[in-house]
Amino acid sequence: MALEVTLERQTGRLPAEFTSFVGRKTELHQVGRLIDGHRLVTLTGPGGVGKTRLAVRTAARARDAFDGGVYFVGLSSLTEPSLLAQAVCDALGLAGQGCGPAASRLADHLADRRVLLVLDTCEHLLDACAALAEVLLRSSPGLRVLATSRQPLDVLGEHTISIAPLGRPGSGAPDAAEAPDGEECDSVKLFAERAAAAVQGWTLTNGNRDAVVRLCDRLDGIPLAIELAAVQLRTFSADQVLTRLGTRLFQARGARTSVPRHQTLRAAIDWSHALCSAEERLLWARLSVFAGDFDLDAAEHVCSGEGLRAEQVVDVLTGLVDKSVVQRADRGGVVRYRMLDSLREYGVERLAAGGGQARLRRRCFDWYAGRLRRARAELAGAEQTRWLAWFDRERANIRALLGHVLATAETATARDAMDALGRLWMLHGMAGECRHWMDRLLEARDTTGEGWARLLGLAALTMTLQDDLDAARELLGRAAAQARAEGDRDAVALVTCCEGATALFAGDVDRSLRLLGAADELGEDAGADVLLLLVEVFRGVAHLFKGDHAAAVEHAGRGARAGEEHGELWVRSYGTLVGGLALWLAGDLDASLERLRWSLRIKRDLGDELGMTLGLEAIAGCLCSGGEYVRAARLLGASDRMRECTQTAWFGPHHAMLRETHIAEAVGALGERRYRTAFEEGGRLPPAHAIQDALGEPPPSAASSAGSARAASPLTEREREVAALVAEGLSNRDIADRLTIAKRTADSHVEHILAKLGFSSRAQIAVWVTEQNT
Repeated sequence: MALEVTLERQTGRLPAEFTSFVGRKTELHQVGRLIDGHRLVTLTGPGGVGKTRLAVRTAARARDAFDGGVYFVGLSSLTEPSLLAQAVCDALGLAGQGCGPAASRLADHLADRRVLLVLDTCEHLLDACAALAEVLLRSSPGLRVLATSRQPLDVLGEHTISIAPLGRPGSGAPDAAEAPDGEECDSVKLFAERAAAAVQGWTLTNGNRDAVVRLCDRLDGIPLAIELAAVQLRTFSADQVLTRLGTRLFQARGARTSVPRHQTLRAAIDWSHALCSAEERLLWARLSVFAGDFDLDAAEHVCSGEGLRAEQVVDVLTGLVDKSVVQRADRGGVVRYRMLDSLREYGVERLAAGGGQARLRRRCFDWYAGRLRRARAELAGAEQTRWLAWFDRERANIRALLGHVLATAETATARDAMDALGRLWMLHGMAGECRHWMDRLLEARDTTGEGWARLLGLAALTMTLQDDLDAARELLGRAAAQARAEGDRDAVALVTCCEGATALFAGDVDRSLRLLGAADELGEDAGADVLLLLVEVFRGVAHLFKGDHAAAVEHAGRGARAGEEHGELWVRSYGTLVGGLALWLAGDLDASLERLRWSLRIKRDLGDELGMTLGLEAIAGCLCSGGEYVRAARLLGASDRMRECTQTAWFGPHHAMLRETHIAEAVGALGERRYRTAFEEGGRLPPAHAIQDALGEPPPSAASSAGSARAASPLTEREREVAALVAEGLSNRDIADRLTIAKRTADSHVEHILAKLGFSSRAQIAVWVTEQNT
């Protein structure tokens, strides 16, 4: 059963299933039982046997048992072992600007949470996955890891289960094709369902059943092989498919170089390949250069030439879609395509055998570099949101290419591409990944030549965001010297702006204001650069920390207006956020909350993780001032989850002190225990729900949250049970007796319910229960 999903930027959500799930009842029960009793379970088996589909379905069924969440991390497009921990951070919603190694941030975050983490397709990152699993399992007693891999991770305590193909006819006799309950066996069911989807009106009949039964038997019940065969009914009858595939299977099994199941799948893919035209086979191989999904524009520019004209690509690609070699993978209304891992790997083999892999990777990188140059020029304008969405879609492809070509690509191409990528990572609040690739670039390239000053300044800003101030200052000194030596006024302006930000982060507000003022003067004649638009925002923050609220509002407003004049939203929303903070400190709570919520909505739409973190913290401060301490504590917990392990906030030590003020006020009003309960509940909230709470938006409806009020409830299963008994009028002692638990445990449950729902009385719980049941 090939997994058809709508691919998205790594979010941790379980992939949506768009085809039926056939069979696997025994395996589902077995894997679910293993997760209950073992902390690391690995599903092993050959490609195409259905490991991912089984893992996703198992995780969905286990969701209620993990109040800390169930997270899915697809690793097939990740080629850099060193980015594994960061990829998991992305899935868990941990902000990329956290301090310290990503693995340490993960361990800290998971330490006291009950979480199920699905690591899918580990075989090409086996050592990295094993090491990370060991670290996380050792430090996080509530963590369970469900991995899929073609071989075990070989970690102490690992429990492996080999996933067999679907139930099949066996001998091929008609009576062997029936399951004990008289239904068709699972492999025949799968073939029939996929064939009916491929060919309108096709059904399993007495006339074709025998051929289908024997075909599923020949294919060893391997789901991917069955699906590849089923789609051939668009061209052939079942008997013809059986005849043509049978010869190829016989030939494959004559070679004793691999296990039979691998031979069967290989034969099925070989046959699909043989049925393709020469142009389709060529495109199949070339499309394997994309680690993730791709669009037609990229396919036409990267894969055309030498036997395949650009104008041919759309028809040839359509042919591959019709043959189920390529799948549609639309995202956000944009038509995208992808290949399943086994089929992409086959294409990689074909491409490498032809000797064109390195050349095609360079061509693909050059294509993306051209797009990135255009993005760099337009990020400060009305096209900003379009380019951010484009980067979300192309991130996996770009990341994979960087690992191969960053050190070998033409110098100017690599430099300019990274200059644009740095801004895109910044606008998404992904300083962790930005720092990783900047470090790689600085190690691989001689950056003392002409044209590197701006990129060095950007790299230094990334270091600043991670509180690595000494390294940032050293790099900024080099960048400033190079920019001045080259007479590059734009570069001098950017580097000076970054120096001002570093001073601000270090707490030297007066020096920061001097540098930012100089950057503002230098940048008056500079071309549009989204980072230079931040100068007035930084100045607003500096005045905020000096206690000059009026000046802070003025400068932040200039920054917001500059963003508005350029038609962009990232700087505009930061200016609005800083202005909102200043108004709050000046005592204008209503105006402050209005600005902060507007800013947070924009940050949510842009996918700016750092901006969302800061927005949640700022709104928490307003809620404290308004007496809504439980909500404020929850939002602080949620923001901490998004900025895991940071000891100081982005705007430096003054911002950290401001945050401590929120906490002190909330603790003073609630008491340490109640505050801690609400704070921890906020840390468990999905980020989207925390943001909705901060914005005053209604919680997700029952329909949008798995189809039930239960799915939308912030309470665990046991807490919902306790809440129902509270609604019946039972005392805590009565509840303890009814549920056979200690009274102290019942007291704790009721306290957690009050904190999670933001209530202060049992009567409110009773009303809430009544509303949930209507």
